[in-house]
Amino acid sequence: MSSPSDVWSASDYAPTAARLRPISELVAAELARRLPTPATVVDIGSGHGDGVTALVTEGYTVTAIEPTARIRAIGQCNAPNATWIDALGEATGLEDSSVDAVTSTFGSMFCNPTTGPAEWARILRPGGELVMTAWNQEGFLATMTDAMMESVNPGGSKQTPPHMAWGITEVAHERLSQWFESIHIENRELEWTFDSVEDGMQLYREGSPTHVWMADHAGSRREALWAALRDHLKAHADTSGRIESTTGYVLITARRR
Repeated sequence: MSSPSDVWSASDYAPTAARLRPISELVAAELARRLPTPATVVDIGSGHGDGVTALVTEGYTVTAIEPTARIRAIGQCNAPNATWIDALGEATGLEDSSVDAVTSTFGSMFCNPTTGPAEWARILRPGGELVMTAWNQEGFLATMTDAMMESVNPGGSKQTPPHMAWGITEVAHERLSQWFESIHIENRELEWTFDSVEDGMQLYREGSPTHVWMADHAGSRREALWAALRDHLKAHADTSGRIESTTGYVLITARRR
């Protein structure tokens, strides 16, 4: 059975990381509005370190949690002023009530929805801040995911996977309310563009670990998967062939009781 690290090691992550950089910077800016420095922050799923760099620039002392060795090595080079740890967001190994904030840019959403929030609450001091983002079910990536899943499992279940349910306001509240107060979920949009259909396919084939991993494990449905992704891009292209779209996400903030 493949581990999350197997998935995220399937291809170069840099092109995807570059697309998410504006949100990494937004998370750091949002925390700066809520928590003065000096303060200690744990960032979950730190990737190539864009969010960590933004947090350090704001003046925070940062511990970066990144379980995928290939990605963590690059993150350590990009953000050497942070402490990098090989751990999971559900099992950080950090001491109880030891940090002032937990942040994540599309990383904590992949944690177990029960043990993840419990761990964040455990390591946060009372009054500590949580700032995280997660994809919702609106926009380009949502319809792309639907097309992908239908291609590899025609007629299969349409049930929302646990990591995508963070984008549902009621679910996010339920997952956090045992430990957190002042929970706020704000729906936002991120520009999602490609110069051409081929530009999009290049990202999927070479710069998006989840797409590459899925194709590698699609068996006889592999070509159907690539065809579905191409058709989805074509459906969003304008007359010049360029794709100008947006994808939805949620910004979740909360305070530890």
